[in-house]
Amino acid sequence: MASSSGSWLSRCFITLIFLQLPLHVSVTCHSRWGPWHGEALRGWSQVASVSAPSPGRFSSSTVALAVILPVLGIFILVGIYIIWKQRRSKERLLYEHAMEVENLLSDHAKEKGRLYKALKKLRRELKLKRSAANSGWRRARLHFVTVTLDPDTAHPKLILSEDRRCVKLGDTRQPVPNNPQRFDFVVSVLGSEYFIAGCHYWEVSVADKTKWALGVCSESVSRKGKVTASPANGHWLLRQNRGNEYEALTSPQTSFRLKEPPRCVGIFLDYEAGVISFYNVTDQSHIFTFTHSFSGPLRPFFEPCLHDGGKNMAPLIICSELQKPEESTVPKPEEKGLANGDVALQVDPFLLPAQAPELLPLRDMILSWPSDIGPALQGLKVPSF
Repeated sequence: MASSSGSWLSRCFITLIFLQLPLHVSVTCHSRWGPWHGEALRGWSQVASVSAPSPGRFSSSTVALAVILPVLGIFILVGIYIIWKQRRSKERLLYEHAMEVENLLSDHAKEKGRLYKALKKLRRELKLKRSAANSGWRRARLHFVTVTLDPDTAHPKLILSEDRRCVKLGDTRQPVPNNPQRFDFVVSVLGSEYFIAGCHYWEVSVADKTKWALGVCSESVSRKGKVTASPANGHWLLRQNRGNEYEALTSPQTSFRLKEPPRCVGIFLDYEAGVISFYNVTDQSHIFTFTHSFSGPLRPFFEPCLHDGGKNMAPLIICSELQKPEESTVPKPEEKGLANGDVALQVDPFLLPAQAPELLPLRDMILSWPSDIGPALQGLKVPSF
């Protein structure tokens, strides 16, 4: 029995040492006959008391471990919470960006639709205006009149042809009477015709010229000294300034460019309507229109302008008959390979000037007009081409 008890005690001490617990162990064995003397007796009562150390006897490593573990747990929880918040924030930000992009795409689609509708509307309006201009030009040609130059109004440097349909600038002043009707500063000449009513149309060839001025003026315009041409002073003129730059002599002047430089210009006067329109006979397009309430006689105006360094030597020629529209002289651009996002532009056919059909016989044209206008055109003669 003694050996059994000893082995038991050995196992207790070994277990405590292995666990390395700072415990104070007191083991006391008692028998009902007194203290144990190592004899193997039955009925022993063995009592083992294990006492815990006092709080003041904890080791520093135990205290550090007890503090570090909760703090570390707290840090881990805080880190997990921060990571979760960041992920939620990123997801929210991505969602907001996705919604913003979707809204932008929706707005872009709506704006594209609006622009397409606006462009379609502008093209339709342009087509209508071009059709109206072409129709106005064709109707204006029904009022063609023959115009000649008045030599009594010509500047002394101007040279007129014998048939009085051609004028150009000479190098020297000619010995002509200095009458009140003659221009003495502006190199201009007026037409012999006086218009006090009705509609009148004439055409002037400006081929090979770099500068010119054409139109209508009042009979009462000043002929002496420098004159500012404007509607307020009785001038309704169109002028080529240089190259493809043109000006309507309004106040202030209206400058513009033309797609097709005119080789022949048509001037239309509707006295009662107060309209003076200019047309490009070359491509059958409308150039410009003046509106005014006329009073007193009006006369055609011609100014061949200065020589422009020898570039403007060609004369102005009044056409004795209606001129046929010419083929466009604007060269077509060569097709090139597209690069860097260049876009190939395609022009709708209705944006191009319509080809001028041949004039119908007057009888057929009168039949196509309204019944209240037809009788007024019965006596009108249209020259053949």
